[in-house]
Amino acid sequence: MRAIKFRGMILEEEWVYGNLSILTQKVNNVEAGHYISNSIGLPFAYKVRAKTVGQFTGLLDKNGKEIYEGDVYRNPNSIGTTKVIFKDGAFMGQYISHEKDLRNTDIYDAYSAFPINPWCEVIGNIYENPELLEKKC
Repeated sequence: MRAIKFRGMILEEEWVYGNLSILTQKVNNVEAGHYISNSIGLPFAYKVRAKTVGQFTGLLDKNGKEIYEGDVYRNPNSIGTTKVIFKDGAFMGQYISHEKDLRNTDIYDAYSAFPINPWCEVIGNIYENPELLEKKC
């Protein structure tokens, strides 16, 4: 069974990992928002930026690093990079080509089932490394 956990970035540009709670309205003295706690039952949780929240896929890259939604990885059999997304109830990879089509627009391959490739390597994420999504040509 895979671990169900999340990560999110707090305002100080630091990642926190654990259980996710989303408050849609203020409860007692706690304002609405996305919170991650490192253990069930602890009264303390970190407020994280909602757009940075991503779930653990249950997979590790070739270096043993956990792969989360929002990560970008390189597959040794490919020129481009792949962004990890959650779509239609499953984790998937969105291949990002580093080429342009005839209209000089970005080429994105169709979404594909998340590859279980023991040779892929996480090289960053879309929040700290947006340049990984830029085309190189």
